[in-house]
Amino acid sequence: MKFLPAFLLTASAAAAADFKKDIAPIFEKHCYECHSDKTGKKKAGYVFDDLATLKLDINPKGGIVPGNPAESHIFKVVADPEHEAHMPPKDNLSSKEIETLREWITEGALLDKDAPKPTMAPVQKKLPPILTWTNFEGKKIKAGFVKLEGDTVYLRMPINAQEVPYPMSKLDAASQQLAKECAAP
Repeated sequence: MKFLPAFLLTASAAAAADFKKDIAPIFEKHCYECHSDKTGKKKAGYVFDDLATLKLDINPKGGIVPGNPAESHIFKVVADPEHEAHMPPKDNLSSKEIETLREWITEGALLDKDAPKPTMAPVQKKLPPILTWTNFEGKKIKAGFVKLEGDTVYLRMPINAQEVPYPMSKLDAASQQLAKECAAP
């Protein structure tokens, strides 16, 4: 009778993915260009280099659903090259990076591996109704209206409830009118 080496029998006992060691470098390499406080870009409301902001996106209704990569928008857009919002647009994550991200989310998406998993459900805030906005290139985005300040409309992303400023000049005429109507008392 042949025996398998012990390391083959304990594959599931591999070390858990660590945010600082495993995940942060992936975000830095592939995401910071468009989703970083350092660059001043917060596309779709996501910021990956500010842990306090990132933590807001880690919840059952957020972009990262702890324990459930299949329901995590961020995971879906990086793992599926056919996804309509596939990210990153220039350089795909490697299969190893995707698997590491999957493991981290499955294990609870902890930012500090020693921190206890949250036991309370996040407080749900009332979000504005979702509307369809179109930019001058014809690209559509679904988001809630928050406010209009000068030449900037503030939209709330339904995926992560983040507020994102959007220049009115980049919206088509119908969406500019919609913003003005939403802002009217």
